[in-house]
Amino acid sequence: MPKIIAKIPEDIYKNINEEIKLGIFSDASEAVVAALKKAYARKSRSFLRWLMKKDGITEAEMLKELKKMRR
Repeated sequence: MPKIIAKIPEDIYKNINEEIKLGIFSDASEAVVAALKKAYARKSRSFLRWLMKKDGITEAEMLKELKKMRR
């Protein structure tokens, strides 16, 4: 996996260390990877909502298509 070096605010760094102490994450790298995955998932959902609105697709139509695909 590629490595990235990033500067983060002190308060976020303290939060990460606190979560490591609580056992939520084993190390800072795991916490950052989890946060990035969550952020990209949120971005993907926002983009999908935008596409649906742009093309006039309702949630019901989207769910119907998903149901068809899972068969």
